[in-house]
Amino acid sequence: MATQQGGQRPYAPVNSAGSQHRRKKKKKKNNTLLFSMITLGVLGIALVIFQFVFNKQAATVSMTITPISTTSTYINTGDGLLYQTDGQIHFYHLTDSKKNYTYGTGASDIRMSGSESMTVVFNKAQLQVVGEKIPITITGAIEEVECGTGYLAVMRQAEDGSESVSILTRSGEQVNDLTFPGQCIIDFGFYTTANEMLWIETLNVSTGTPMTTISTYDLKKKEVTGKINVQNQLVNDIFITPSSMFVVCTNQIIRYIHEGNKEIYRTMIYGYEVLDFSYASGTPTFLLTTRGGDFHTVRILTLAEDSAPAPVETTLQLPTEGVSAFIMGSKLAVASREQLFTYTIKGKLSSTATFEQSIDNAVKLTDSKLLLSSNGMYYLANAN
Repeated sequence: MATQQGGQRPYAPVNSAGSQHRRKKKKKKNNTLLFSMITLGVLGIALVIFQFVFNKQAATVSMTITPISTTSTYINTGDGLLYQTDGQIHFYHLTDSKKNYTYGTGASDIRMSGSESMTVVFNKAQLQVVGEKIPITITGAIEEVECGTGYLAVMRQAEDGSESVSILTRSGEQVNDLTFPGQCIIDFGFYTTANEMLWIETLNVSTGTPMTTISTYDLKKKEVTGKINVQNQLVNDIFITPSSMFVVCTNQIIRYIHEGNKEIYRTMIYGYEVLDFSYASGTPTFLLTTRGGDFHTVRILTLAEDSAPAPVETTLQLPTEGVSAFIMGSKLAVASREQLFTYTIKGKLSSTATFEQSIDNAVKLTDSKLLLSSNGMYYLANAN
């Protein structure tokens, strides 16, 4: 059988002109694809940057109107606002409108006090715990009332002019009556450590130099558990954390621990006053400004809850227009009439937002909410 021989394929070297041409076309095609991908990547990055800048510039602070006018007296209870109109006390909850209520008193000389657990209305002669049926009559003139969780404290003045703090249950049972002979009662309030506690600040001016005493009363033990004496300077504020009591004085911040009211350290703040305090980040953080200054410069000061203060400070120049500034958790919030500026604790500007309408003033309610006044009404706004 005859076999047909096929034609011999011509030899083509690997570096022939045809192969090089094909390779060049492929390389050109790859370069074009790479260039397109780079162009798309650059455009994508530019779009992200544009959107970030645009959104940052366009950020707006939402303002939720409350029923409270700026002519009303209000009290911040921690979870809401107590305010009054003619003959009525109202409660406006910060987050849950179902918890709002109105309590009629029928009197115009009523004052109010409250905490997250209790609301009290009172005048000079008697007080009423909202929710209790029977008013509580007090001997002497009622000057001030503070509410805790299960107890309330009443500062009263007797006919001879002496002052005392009566501790009562919400039903009106008297637990104790604390007197402070030779001293003026300056302030008092509740806090909680292992038990519910009451602190009372008194001032003795009969000595050569003023001496402030802070007494602590344990509601479970029903006894005074300790006294803190501060000499040669006035006490301006008291801030309490789960571990410490920070006493802010004219020249120093003094840290005490709750057990035995033992002093741990002092740190100097001479020439400055404390504007705000927060423990929301888990670190005691103070906001200070120059005493008698123009409020354009602030210091952010953090202290350790240890044997030494280990202070960390940041000084920041604020916007030149009128502002309010607050420590909101782990941030600094600065409000001008038109905008809200947010800074890190290190003083770096992290965001700028514009209020929905110009404001007249800003007040910190919690570590996340501000109360803004504008056009005769109060508004709520989130600060982060």
